[in-house]
Amino acid sequence: MRRCAMLKTPVMLTLAVKREGCFVSDIDRNQFEYKLIGNGEQNVVFLNGFRMNFDSWNKVYPNISKDHRVLIFNRHGVGSSSNAVLKQTGEVVVEDIHKLLLKLNLRPPFLFVAHSIGGIFANLFARIYPNDVSGVVFIDAPHPLEVAEQKQYKPPFIVRAINDGLKNIERIFDKLKYSEDECIEETVSQIQNADSFPNVPIAVVTGTKKMPFVPEEAFKVHQRYQSKLLGLSKYSRHYLCNKSGHFPQVTEPEIVIAAIIDTANETKNS
Repeated sequence: MRRCAMLKTPVMLTLAVKREGCFVSDIDRNQFEYKLIGNGEQNVVFLNGFRMNFDSWNKVYPNISKDHRVLIFNRHGVGSSSNAVLKQTGEVVVEDIHKLLLKLNLRPPFLFVAHSIGGIFANLFARIYPNDVSGVVFIDAPHPLEVAEQKQYKPPFIVRAINDGLKNIERIFDKLKYSEDECIEETVSQIQNADSFPNVPIAVVTGTKKMPFVPEEAFKVHQRYQSKLLGLSKYSRHYLCNKSGHFPQVTEPEIVIAAIIDTANETKNS
């Protein structure tokens, strides 16, 4: 079974939901592009990295969908999903995810597979809806405490200047395009003020190669906090991707697949 559609998740939703259709109307016209694949009993939800399309999971999700039901989707402003109309703090993003899962009639608990900033959102989701989460696979995702420490390390000036220039141009067409990143400190505060992370199985998948233009100290900080992510649960495993930088799902998908399958099996036994 393979579905590719546009789903609209609003504050007020219509009752008529066509799971196989392309659009679902709502009062404030938010749209999320998604694919729902597989027929397994366990629901696996993939959360993309910042400004990443769900195609970034193309080397991973087909294998997982053989034995699980898989949801991949694009958050606001990515792919065919609509632009954001609210600041994308963690709580706003989490509520969008929650509404999407409800709209698709997917039953919890969910195994989240989350890359980069997607791991921050999975972290918060698990604290707000602990009974809806069976486990989390963090793919080179930051620890919340890492965010503040990384602020002191910046890429070379020319890289920052180019990035800032491009962002200013793109904001003309989508003023909240970079809102997830710009709201990251508020999101971390929301995590710190939320309940404890549930004691569910987790996997931490870490790329051990430094990416170009990433300051050496920033890279070391990230590696150190990868180990601290393991402390979120007593049921944790660490997977090192020695041929990968920040995108193990692209460069070493076999390790990411193994981490997901291991965690899925552990959730069944926990």
